[in-house]
Amino acid sequence: MIANQLNLTEKQVNSFDRFLVDGTQKALSALDDMFGLDIECSDSCFEIAPARGSEYLKHLGDEPLYTVSSAMVGDMQGRIFVLMRASDFRHLSKAMKPTLELLFCADIDADLTPTNGHANDQLQHSRKWKTEEDLLHEQMMDTLSEMANVFIGLYARAIHNISKLNAHYSVPYAIKDSHQQIIRHFLWAPEVSEQLHLVIQNEFFMMNKPVKLWCLFSPTQKSLQRILRRIEQSDELHPEPVARAAAA
Repeated sequence: MIANQLNLTEKQVNSFDRFLVDGTQKALSALDDMFGLDIECSDSCFEIAPARGSEYLKHLGDEPLYTVSSAMVGDMQGRIFVLMRASDFRHLSKAMKPTLELLFCADIDADLTPTNGHANDQLQHSRKWKTEEDLLHEQMMDTLSEMANVFIGLYARAIHNISKLNAHYSVPYAIKDSHQQIIRHFLWAPEVSEQLHLVIQNEFFMMNKPVKLWCLFSPTQKSLQRILRRIEQSDELHPEPVARAAAA
C-alpha cells in the first residue's frame, strides 16, 4: 500500500516489495534460529503512508505497547521503532517460557555456588521479593530488545539492498508504554505530521495464536527521497530473485 501523494515508479514499487520479502524472510529465520521459537505460519504486509493514513498502525488499538526505539544516522536519518501490543507480549512470553526457564536455571545455578557464603545470602535476599512472573518479565524485556535489534538490523540491510544506502542506528532498548505516549508524541508531532513512514506489520502464529509485531521506519523526507532516487539510479533491483514467504 502506497500513500496517494507518493507516485512511485514500477521499479520503486518492485524494490520495496523485495525489501519486505528480503527482510521478513531473514526475520523469520532469526526468530527460529536465534530465539528458539516454533513459528507455525507467518504473514507480513507493508505500506508507505503518513501516520494518520496508515491502515496498519490503526491495528495497534489503544492498549499498552512495548516500544523499542532507535535513532538512525548515516546515509539515512530518522527514527526506527519496533512495537508490540501488551496482549501479544504476554503470548510471546508464554511461548518463550520454556526457553527462558532454562536460562533462569542456568543463571541461578551459577550464582548459587559462590566461594563466599555471605554473597550467597545477599543473592537469595535480592531475589526474595521478585516473583517468577517478575523475573520472566525482566527476561522478556531483554529478549524483546534483542529481537528488535535483530529486526532493525535486518530491515536496515534490506533497505541497503535496494538503495545501496547505509544506515547506522543506536542501541535499542524496550520499555512499556502504558498509554502509548512515546509513539504518539513522535507520530503526531507537528514536524512529522505529514512525514511518510515505512510500516511493516508482521504476524506470526505460535501455539495456535497470532502475535503481531510492527517495524516502523521513519526516515526524514530528505532521506526517503534519497532512497527513491538511488533505486531509480540502480541498474538492477537485486542480484537474485526471492520468493515471498507468506507462510512457513
